[in-house]
Amino acid sequence: MRASFPDHGDDMTNYADVLDSLDVTIEDDLRRLLDEQVDAGAGYHPFIGDVYRSASEFVLRGGRRLGSCSTLIVYRGYTGLVDKRIVRACSGVELYRHSILVHDDVVDRDSLRRGGKTMHRLLEGQCGARFGDGSAIFAGNMLYCMAVKAVLQSGFDDARTAAALHLIFSDYRDVNESQILDTWFEYKEPDVEEWNVMAGKRAASLFRMSMLTGAILADAPKGDLKLLEDAARHIGYAFDIQDDIIDTFATQEQYGRVPCGDITKRKKPLHIILALQKDRRLASMMDKGSLGEADIEDVLEIIRGCGALDEAKSISRVHATEAERLIQMTGMDDESKEFFASFIRYVAESLDWYK
Repeated sequence: MRASFPDHGDDMTNYADVLDSLDVTIEDDLRRLLDEQVDAGAGYHPFIGDVYRSASEFVLRGGRRLGSCSTLIVYRGYTGLVDKRIVRACSGVELYRHSILVHDDVVDRDSLRRGGKTMHRLLEGQCGARFGDGSAIFAGNMLYCMAVKAVLQSGFDDARTAAALHLIFSDYRDVNESQILDTWFEYKEPDVEEWNVMAGKRAASLFRMSMLTGAILADAPKGDLKLLEDAARHIGYAFDIQDDIIDTFATQEQYGRVPCGDITKRKKPLHIILALQKDRRLASMMDKGSLGEADIEDVLEIIRGCGALDEAKSISRVHATEAERLIQMTGMDDESKEFFASFIRYVAESLDWYK
């Protein structure tokens, strides 16, 4: 769940401008929440204050807040409002997302996120990796508690608040299940259906939670909740496939990471599963663990040559088309529909950058 946006200049569509404009509103509230927690933690113990400072830096580091902005846009699409209640709920969504990222980075042994140290690297200090890993797990749990508290503080009536929290609890379970499967797949070769099960609880879960939270708090029609749930699932699949292709094929200049990073960890995104089915040479390449520049070029050529890349792209585009169709069927205002349509088109069209 990297929410990747490599720089392709003018190819970035207008959804990015909308995210940039809304991000400021959410970030101001996030900063207030985090500053309050830093002060409260420091009052308890100086080092706990330091932990919250590290968490604050991690959360506020930048990046487009796609999840929380989606919540805000759906809410505004049904109510025409951007009020303090929804902004505080969006802060909860953002804290929820970062609680997942902290744990994800520990499991994947990642050292960098958005150009800065991951949470476990920030916390290891002079005490070493074990302390950093353990403290990051606890810090992720702390962010999750802050997320729930933010939703409770939002000021919506009890029924809508309870429904939103029920959604968060359900999707948090789902995303943890998906992370277990994703890790297990490093030790086996899943088939496409197994990948679908895992991915249906990953990015699809994040989009479902963020979009439906906005709809529930806006008291959207029940029929629209089903449309948005199905649209979110298709957006999640399209995004997951695109994001994984970026990790494999984007250059270090575009992405800030060496290509094939996930493959060296024996991750099994959809295009790799398809390639393993079509060309067994890839299995022996992945068994090497560390890949040099020549190895990376060989891996990329195998994925291209056997047709796995094109097949994965095609599947992503099918999901994107269905997601846009479902979004247009909702009762959101045209501006909100256009935001999601613009993002969906970006995901689909960006696949052409990687060949």
